[in-house]
Amino acid sequence: MILFNLNEYCYDRLQDLKLQRGKSERFCEMGMFDGFPLPPDKEYLREDLLTVRESWAAARFDSLPHVVRILSSKDREGELGVLKEQRDIIEDVVDEVVHAYHGGFNKAIQNYSQILRLFSESSESIEVLKVDLAESKKRLSARNKQLHQLWYRSVTLRHIISLLDQIEGIAKVPARIEKLISDKQYYAAVQLHIQSALMLEREGLQSPSIK
Repeated sequence: MILFNLNEYCYDRLQDLKLQRGKSERFCEMGMFDGFPLPPDKEYLREDLLTVRESWAAARFDSLPHVVRILSSKDREGELGVLKEQRDIIEDVVDEVVHAYHGGFNKAIQNYSQILRLFSESSESIEVLKVDLAESKKRLSARNKQLHQLWYRSVTLRHIISLLDQIEGIAKVPARIEKLISDKQYYAAVQLHIQSALMLEREGLQSPSIK
């Protein structure tokens, strides 16, 4: 049972290592440390990887042949020792890879979390903006109707004021005509009468006092 657990443990560590650098037939062909700066005390890992058995990197790892070989070996302790040594090598390699990349990985996770947060905030802001725009449109629509009504009222009032000014002027016409007649300015009196009558006709008013 111990051998089975140990084998499975080693296999799991190998698979973790494979996932870190992609599939390959052998670890030595994976370029595990290509361009990867190793500390001086870890340079031996480049050579130690070559000692890992090729079958351990198979896509479908079968632990049974290894267990049978160890159990049937005359030197079980020796085989078990080799197994433990390779386990230690794999652990060291995985530790170095994790140590080398965990900083960048953590930074990427933080950046990703920040991006998600910004997207979430932007989405919320957009929803608020949509509500504000809808409310603004509603208010502008209502305000537009009010403005139109006020404009129409203003035009009407200006027209009424203009008519009142004209009426006020017409009201003074009889006195002006009488004065012109008294001054014997008959032609001017007739012209003033005609102009006043035309203006009243144009505005649709009646002038009983002038008729």
